[in-house]
Order: sequence, then structure tokens, then C-alpha cells
Amino acid sequence: MAETIAKNPEEEILPTARGPTPDPTAPSSSPPVSVSVSVSASNSQQCTASNKKPKKRPTVTPRTFTRFFTPRSSLTRGKKIGASRQALRDITASSAANRKKGGPRRSPGKDTIKLFEDDGLGFKDIEAEKRGKRKVSCSLDTTPDRSSPLKRMRRQSLMVSEDSGTDEGQGLRFEDLLGDQEAPEQLEFPKPIVRSRVRGPLGGTLHRDLGIATQSFGRVRLACASDWQSETTNFYSRPEDSHVCTNVVAPPPDRALPFCTASCNTNSLVAVGDEEGGIRLLESAKAGKPNFSRAYLTFRPHANAVLDLAFSSDDMLLATASGDQTSQIIDMPTQRAVYSLSGHVSSVKQIRFQPGGTNKVIATSSRDGSVQIWDLRCKGFDAPVRDVRTLLEPDDTSPISTHPLNGIMTWARSVNTIFEAHAGRQAVASVPVVSDKSTSTEDSPSKTERPGRRGDVSITALSFLQPGREHLLITASEANASVKLWDLRTTHNQRRGRATPLSTTRQPESHDKHRHFGLTSLALSGDGGRLYTLCRDNTVYAYSSSHLILGHAPELSSSTTRARRPGGPEKDGLGPLYGFRHPHFKAATFYVKLALRPAINNKTELLAVGSSDGCAVLFPTDEQYMQHKPTRPPKALNRDPPLTPTLQSRAGRPPLSRSSSGVGLSTRLNDTIPIYQHGSALVRGHDKEVTGLSWTSDGELVTVGDDFRARCWREGADARDLRMGGEKEGRRWGCGWAAADTDWDDDDG
Repeated sequence: MAETIAKNPEEEILPTARGPTPDPTAPSSSPPVSVSVSVSASNSQQCTASNKKPKKRPTVTPRTFTRFFTPRSSLTRGKKIGASRQALRDITASSAANRKKGGPRRSPGKDTIKLFEDDGLGFKDIEAEKRGKRKVSCSLDTTPDRSSPLKRMRRQSLMVSEDSGTDEGQGLRFEDLLGDQEAPEQLEFPKPIVRSRVRGPLGGTLHRDLGIATQSFGRVRLACASDWQSETTNFYSRPEDSHVCTNVVAPPPDRALPFCTASCNTNSLVAVGDEEGGIRLLESAKAGKPNFSRAYLTFRPHANAVLDLAFSSDDMLLATASGDQTSQIIDMPTQRAVYSLSGHVSSVKQIRFQPGGTNKVIATSSRDGSVQIWDLRCKGFDAPVRDVRTLLEPDDTSPISTHPLNGIMTWARSVNTIFEAHAGRQAVASVPVVSDKSTSTEDSPSKTERPGRRGDVSITALSFLQPGREHLLITASEANASVKLWDLRTTHNQRRGRATPLSTTRQPESHDKHRHFGLTSLALSGDGGRLYTLCRDNTVYAYSSSHLILGHAPELSSSTTRARRPGGPEKDGLGPLYGFRHPHFKAATFYVKLALRPAINNKTELLAVGSSDGCAVLFPTDEQYMQHKPTRPPKALNRDPPLTPTLQSRAGRPPLSRSSSGVGLSTRLNDTIPIYQHGSALVRGHDKEVTGLSWTSDGELVTVGDDFRARCWREGADARDLRMGGEKEGRRWGCGWAAADTDWDDDDG
């Protein structure tokens, strides 16, 4: 290669064909050296002879970077920024904020790159990593810089500072490009679904509602709920919490047997119905005036026994079910009956309002085996009501007295009737019969009932499902332990034959091997996930309300508007999951009921049942206590006075005896499901059978019994004091408390 050094200072040095023009302001440590290169010289030898690498414009500059990543819509003033541009701005802003927190800014050097900030403050210096350096090729055949395809867009006056010695940009801000428009809201992405870490009853209720298994939290969970007795042993009752039921139309010495009770939904008042047709309201609040021992209000809507009561959701209406084969809807502000439901031919067993807030749809069940649906919005007919009273004694010569009772009353019409709801009762299994007379398996009508009753199976209990499924109704009967599910949108007609339910649950397998037992009462849990039934075999069975129909069940969905055609096939339902028993829980009659307290006001869910043993029994429904194997039943408590009377043989009949001495019914049943015994008996509150129960809005329990008393049970530390105080100085007189294990009240226990 021929090289000649130009010694003439006037000789002009020509630049390379493709190389950039050197910056005259660039500092140099040595004077410039002029080199003349021949055409035949190679590229590598030229680069070696030069002390300075040729500089080329970078392919990515702040201007091209901004234009490439800026949508066309954002370059136009007065237009809204798109979602993608807004997301890019959020990402750039977050990274810029992190860099600001890193430390002081550095002056740009040879290893820094200047980027345009989104906040409009100018350029941003970012130190380039060594391994990420872009190697500049020395070849003269380097491809020239290509312009961005976005240069064809409409240009805007976007001035970007080219000065590398300052960080304060002279260009426009992004806010200036947007004009006076407000910044759009940032995008919110949904959080991932994870398992709830809520502990205690609320967490268990949530997991059960979602259909997932309850997660174990180890020692923390055991510490939160160490023993089920912490939920059931704090109930007590004082003498001032006891009310003696008397006849509301007779002098005070005349007592009336209470049959049922119902609590208001919006206040602390409790209604109690008796066998004389009277209703009394009692104040259950501890500081209420008057106290529980005195009646707040009394009236008599029926001339026969009141068997069931139900308040509307706003407590403005009270529904009654009576032994006079009618039901009444009473306006509570005036205590006058505004509707009469007359359509059954036997005693009305239960009455319920449909949930949902309308308080216009009512369901009633009767001993005649039918279920009737009433809609108060449908037109009825008005008729006067008169009360006829006379003495039936033969020596009485006083005339018959008649006077108007409540004036005009509207007689409602039934919109749907399910006849023979639980007909088809199977024959009872072979049991030794003492008498030679053949006994009928049907429930024959009594002398006081109408001839129209054909001896159908009595419907002892009914209940609507929770809101969202209020179009579904469940019923139970005295025949067996099966629960039937009905769709009220299906019109049932006696001409089309016997009504067919949506499904019928399976009976406990122990009943098929022994004999059938009827149900007396139904109750749904607070979340509607469990259905509890009280059976005559001294057991409370728990069902899954989501498995009342096995298989495809569109009727359980609240979005389904199409009702099933009448006469469709009947499906099977899942049997009970588990059960509750207690030594003091005995259901000898169909008057024994149950009631459930939902988990509200930081109080746990509890199930209360009556008993023919003279006490109520409390069961915790939290399924965390059911993860272990069922425990053995606790020993029966010795109480004074004895609660169960001795059976005496009548003349001409042998005395009743059990198959094996000292063996109860629960022992003879071969159970195939778990039976749990954790429950607490409320002792010394009643002397005879406890029938009706209800929970107040404050979470207190009200019980009624055959001893003509109604009691209010409260929660507090007085329960422990009554258990440990003894009978000294009459401290326990007229009181009741929840029984507990012997070592439960120990200070170190």
C-alpha cells in the first residue's frame, strides 16, 4: 500500500466516501494527522492506520424512539389516548420513578444512552451495560441509516433537545400533546382467585358455600376453637326470665298450655301461641320494659289451639296456623285479622312466608296431607265475621250472643294445591303386635274432622329454600324420614293424578333395617348449605341442600325460568350426611321442634332442639368439630326432680317394655353415617316436655314447655357461676343453666 503524508498545510484532506464528518469541536489529545488512501487499499488496513474510529449516527435516537413508540392517534391534538399507549406510559412512568429513587443523576458519558421521558422533563440517562454495547463496524460498506416508517405520518412540532450537556429538555410535554383532556382511568386487572385464609365459623361458611374443603391451619386453628363447649355452655336463665302462660280471656289463675313461639325479625319481641287460641307478645331484651315475666301485649285470634306462628320480614304481619282448620294473617299495628286462609279440611300444622321481601306468598301444610300456596295479591272475597258464644250446659237458659269480630275480613284464595303430597306410605316392618286386631297403616280421621278427609299422611313440616331458590319448597311428613322437593311454578291439579315432586331424599339405611320414623321439623342453615331435620328416632339429620337432586338439576339454578311440566319423573336426592344425638334428646311427640340461630353479631351458628326429657339441647353446627371420629355419648346427668315419668300399665294391656334392658333406641339402630354426640342440655329450666323454640334477633333462645312456662336463655358468665355455686342460700332457685363436663369449669382447664 502506497502511503504519502501530506506535508503541504494547504492540502485539503478528503473524508471517506461513507464516513461521517468529524466534529470540529471534539477534543483531541494529538494534532490531526492527514492520511491519503489509494483506491486499491483494503478496508482493514485503512482502519488500522487511523487513530480514530469513524463515527456513525446511531440507529436509535430519542426522536426515532419517540416516534416509533407513539401511536398515530396520540400525535394528533385533542384526541383521546388509546389503551395500549396508556399502558406504555404507565410502564415507563413506573421505571422512571424507580430510577429516580436510585441516586443522583450522572452526566452523560460514552457509556450512557439518552432516552426521552414520558413526563416531559427531557432526556433520561441510562448507563449501558458492557455486554450490551453495540459494536460499530469499520467496513465502508455499512448500510446507511434507514428512516422509520412512521416518518410518513403527519409531523408535529415535537422539539427534542439535541444538547448532550443538559438534562432539561426543551421539547413539548406529553400533557401538551394531549391538550386539556383529562387523563383516562388506569386499567384495573382482577386479582387472582386464591384460597380464603379466614378462620373460624365465617371461613367455614365461605368454604362450604363454595364447595371446597376447609383448610387446616394447624395450631392456630386449634387455638381459635379448642372445644365445642365454648359455644354451648354459656347459656343461663334467671327467675325474671320465666313467664307463666295464662288464658288471655280468663282470670289469671286459669293457665293455658303454650304450643309454639316465633321471634320478630327487627326487634326483640317474641310471640307465644297457646292451646286456647291466644297470642301474647313478650319482651326478650334484658333491659326491656316490661320484663320477660310480664306480657307486653295479648289478643285472641282463634277459638282453637294455635299450632304455629310466623312473622313477615318487616314484622308488620303475623301468620297463624290453628287447629280450627284455618290460618289468619294479622296486622300487628292493629292486632286485627286482615286475611283468612280457609281451604284445609284438617288442622293446619305449619305456615311460612316466602322469602324475598314481598310477604305476599304463603305456604301452609295440614294434617289432611295437602300443601296449599296462597297469594295475597290475588283477588279474594270479603265477608263479615261474627263470633258466636254460648254455654253448652243443659241448665243454662241464656240466649245465644253474637257480635261482630274484627268487622270485615278478606278470604284469600289458594293459587296452587299439592294433594296427597306424601301419599304412598309403605307398610311398617314386621313388629310384634300384642292385639289380634288388624291395625291400619294409614292415619284415619278423628271424630271432630270433616268427612272429606281420607286419612292421608300428615304434612308435619315445610320450608322455603334460601333467597334465590325461593321457588322451591321442601316438605316432611309423619310417614318416614324422606324430604320432598317441590317446584311452586308447576301447577298441580288433582285431575291429573297424584302430584309428583322434583326429588325425594333417601332415608337413613338404619330405618330400612329397623322401621320408619317420621319428621317433626325442618330448618335451613344461615347460608342455606345445610338442611336439618328432627326425626322421631331421637336424631337430628343434616342434608346438603345442593344435593337434594342428584344429577342434572336446572331447577336449583336461580336463572332457570322454565318450570318442569307436571307429572314429570321423580329424581332421587342424597341421604343425610351425618346426625346429632344426646342422652337428653328424646322426641316422643310431633310437638317437639327445632330452631337454628344463624351466625350474626359475632355469634356462632347453633342448633336448638326441644326434648320430651324436659330440657332443650344445643348443638354447634360448625363442621370443624366433625373432622374426628364421633365420640361416645356422655353419661346422662342426674337432675332433680326426675324429668321422665314412669310408664304405668293400663287395665287389660301389658306394660310397654324394651327388647333389652338398659338399651336405648339409638343403640339398636345400625347407623351407617357419622353420629355426633357433642351437645349441651339446658337443665332445670323446665319440668316437662319442651316443644317450641325460637331465636331472637339478639341471639337469645326462647323455649316453651308443657309446664305452662316460657323461658328466655341468655349468654354470659352467670352460667358458670350457677354450675359451681351450688344450692346455698337458694342461689339456684328458679334458674336454669347449660350443663358441662365436670372439669370444664376448672380454672386451669
